[in-house]
Amino acid sequence: MSNKFQYTGYGMQVFILIALTIAGFVFYFLLSMILLLGHGGLQMLDAQQMLNDPAMLGLLKMLQSLSSIMIFLLPALTFAWMADTEPLRWIGLRHAFGMKQLIVVIGLMVASLPFIGLTGQWNEQIHLGGRLHELETWIRNTEALAEKQTRLLLTTHGITDYLVNLLMIAILPGICEEAFFRGALQRLLIGWTGRTTPGVVLTALIFSFLHFQFLGFLPRFILGMMLGYVYTYSGSLWLAMIGHFVNNGVDVTLMYFYQLGWISTDPMGNSHVDLWSGLLSAAIVIALLLGLKRLSAQNMASREVQ
Repeated sequence: MSNKFQYTGYGMQVFILIALTIAGFVFYFLLSMILLLGHGGLQMLDAQQMLNDPAMLGLLKMLQSLSSIMIFLLPALTFAWMADTEPLRWIGLRHAFGMKQLIVVIGLMVASLPFIGLTGQWNEQIHLGGRLHELETWIRNTEALAEKQTRLLLTTHGITDYLVNLLMIAILPGICEEAFFRGALQRLLIGWTGRTTPGVVLTALIFSFLHFQFLGFLPRFILGMMLGYVYTYSGSLWLAMIGHFVNNGVDVTLMYFYQLGWISTDPMGNSHVDLWSGLLSAAIVIALLLGLKRLSAQNMASREVQ
């Protein structure tokens, strides 16, 4: 690989990545406005009205998918192309992984579900007192509306709708967000801070913040940390993408099963996770991450011998 930015500081590189992301957002916003206005005129810009119109759901799902591509994937790939003569290797897409690593990552994401659920409960119990009470009320009302909109978007009438939802919620975010947050941003922040842990933590904080769902900030931060270390230990962005896909895909699949009546528990409801189950889950997560680190080191050593 040849680093094109070898004389450019990491701070400036982060600035360039942010500029590319803003450009992607602007292009996405303009495109979405053109498509929405062309479909139904100004009256269709009301979010609740759009979601209550079945004819609009397909367009909204397409726009949701485009947002992942234009805001995250294209800026990350563009930056990788600007940064190195081998952009796919720079971003982590040429790094091989073994079957054992894949199994560990899938097991990690499944095992983390109780722990993530517990942190979600802790997040829900955080209350803003005093003058910030009105802000908390606004946040909770906004996120209740967002949950209602998500339910409408995830409504399925058959296997085709389920596969479309899987593409929109699990496959594309897994690819696009991991390319941006872990493949590009985390790499730059680790270089900027000169240490792995601050880079992983900062990336996870930004990852969670930019979802703008503050009642789910803590569990999404934990997810970002796990994916950050998956990428750091393995060197393969594919494993982080697969982990992200598994996490989101489980939610989409459970929602599909719930709508079919195959399970009775609402996946988007307030299910309770007891403390000990959550802590056991956390211990398993730590053990699996350490196992992934050891496996990855062994894989790297074996490749060097070959």
